[in-house]
Amino acid sequence: MEISKHLVDLVVNSLEALAKHVLILLSEEEDGVSLEVSDDGVGIKQEELEKALRGEKAPRGRGLKLLQQTAEGSGGSFECGLGQKGTVVRAKFKGVPLGAVGDALIVFWQEMPITVITLSAVTKKGGFVFDSRLIDVKYGDPSKMETMVKVRKDVNCILTNLFGGK
Repeated sequence: MEISKHLVDLVVNSLEALAKHVLILLSEEEDGVSLEVSDDGVGIKQEELEKALRGEKAPRGRGLKLLQQTAEGSGGSFECGLGQKGTVVRAKFKGVPLGAVGDALIVFWQEMPITVITLSAVTKKGGFVFDSRLIDVKYGDPSKMETMVKVRKDVNCILTNLFGGK
């Protein structure tokens, strides 16, 4: 499963936790890719987290068990807990493709435009920052479909160039 598919679950969890800001960090590791998603939502209760990680139905924590399985199954790692505000999820993947992150970002932004989504990506080739507050400045009117298509293509292209086949 691609990392971008897990990202969808993580950001949906943040939106359901009433987050106003979701921060996504992607970085190239020597032997893979690390992902961190943090938010300023209401957080996940320990009992809900434990249920989600056992694969049981829980009010929050959608996809965490599958994320854990993908990360650890690839030889990477997984951790989840409460941050200073909201929830923080970290995963490291080895040999798992990044996928179409731009597609995921646009879905989130269209569904929850009041939530700020910031993505920061760093590799040996360089870095990239996407901030949903700047869509209109860089790409045009965010209410227009052609703007969203430009954003999606741009983010996917930049991340593919930065991360290559990782």
